[in-house]
Amino acid sequence: MKIAWKITLIYAFILFFLIIILSFIFYVQTQNVLMDENKKDLYRTFMGLGIGRGFMMGRMMGGRISSFYISEKENIIQDPFNLGLVEKEGIYQTSEGSYVLVIKRNDYFIGKDITSTIISLNRLRRTSIFISLLGIVPSLFIGYFLSQRMLYPIRKIIRDANLIDIKKPGNRIELPSARDELWELANTLNVLLDRIEKAYKREEEFSSDISHELKTPLTSILGYIRMLKRWGKEDKKVLEESLDILESTTLDMINMVDTLLEISRVPEDIEKEDVDVGEFLREIWEKYKGIYPNFEFKIRINDGPIIKTSKKVIEIILGILIDNAVKNSLDKKEIEIGYKEGKFFVRDFGRGIPEEEIPKIFERFYKLDKSRSSKGYGLGLSLAKKLAESIGSDIIVESKEGEGSVFYIKV
Repeated sequence: MKIAWKITLIYAFILFFLIIILSFIFYVQTQNVLMDENKKDLYRTFMGLGIGRGFMMGRMMGGRISSFYISEKENIIQDPFNLGLVEKEGIYQTSEGSYVLVIKRNDYFIGKDITSTIISLNRLRRTSIFISLLGIVPSLFIGYFLSQRMLYPIRKIIRDANLIDIKKPGNRIELPSARDELWELANTLNVLLDRIEKAYKREEEFSSDISHELKTPLTSILGYIRMLKRWGKEDKKVLEESLDILESTTLDMINMVDTLLEISRVPEDIEKEDVDVGEFLREIWEKYKGIYPNFEFKIRINDGPIIKTSKKVIEIILGILIDNAVKNSLDKKEIEIGYKEGKFFVRDFGRGIPEEEIPKIFERFYKLDKSRSSKGYGLGLSLAKKLAESIGSDIIVESKEGEGSVFYIKV
């Protein structure tokens, strides 16, 4: 059963129940008012006749009073309804089907015919029941109307969600004007859609990166395989050179794929920790002087504060910047790493970057060396920038052609 019909039935039941309660209350109140009026009428009538003070006792009464029932203890003074001796107050039904209200006043029981009142109350009861049953129909209509009004925003959210194509960014669920639970639902779905879209873009970028970057090395590998088939068996030198190039190209492909995977898997929420800057930089220095023994690594640090950041992410960024510095160094194979004024930095003394090219170096696949004579696939700095943004940081570049570059990581 749909929610709309559930709401309709629930509302109809509640409204029907309220109609019954109100009808019952109205009936009881009307009955009490009419009975009170009849009792007051009895009191007024017999107070006027002096009952209880011996007035007209022992004689039959004529006129209007002859239609009233009167008895005293075990004596019936007047009984036009053939009730006999009554012992308590209440409503009595005669053998003829009429109704008599009897009340007690001092030692006397007095009563009057209230058949018309009872008939009116019976009609009122039947009318109340009929109205209550008749109220089911409008209750269903009102319930259905309200359920449609209540569910309209939800149906609109569903329609908007069905129209969303994750391949076309920007489509989102329209937020309701009222900032209520439905607004929170739509906003939560939009946040979820943002995450899905980001994940889809990362997947698309990864696929694009793979297809773009594997093409060149695979073409190279294919060329050397064909060369081996043609001359490798006869020429040992060609065989060794081809195998060396194939090994180098394969390793480059592995590094490239690892880089692409890192870019596609940058976490949205990264835990931060306390990092001892001096100790951390010494670890980086020890690691990379072993990886690049032909380079001289120097640490520049005035003090070693404790900062709160993601050690793992900063280590990856520094690694990318150091690799970049190595690739771009010329004759002077010297690299400085350090920390000052709230920023890590990596300095090289290589060829430098033209000022107009600096804004482009963080773009995916951008290479300063268009001839691709240098190693790398133009993805490292893009990853570094993305990682820095993931921890709320930024990378600043200072460079001068022919003198080198400095990359700052602001933390």
